[in-house]
Amino acid sequence: MYKWFNNLNKITRLILLFPIWGWIFAGVYRISKYLGGKRNVVTLVFGILFIVPFIGFFGSIIDMITTFSEDKIVFLAE
Repeated sequence: MYKWFNNLNKITRLILLFPIWGWIFAGVYRISKYLGGKRNVVTLVFGILFIVPFIGFFGSIIDMITTFSEDKIVFLAE
């Protein structure tokens, strides 16, 4: 899923990361990156935490900022 998300254009990614529903995408992105990537435990833990609505709301705001500035999600997703 993280490869699919990274291949989308910037506007679509920003819409998907909108804080009202973006916490779901932020969490699933990190979990899928853990499963398909380097197996970094920090990425998995924060992926699970970002599924919690209150934490994920603020996480999706940070993800929107990093997606806008760096063109990818970089906050705790390595």
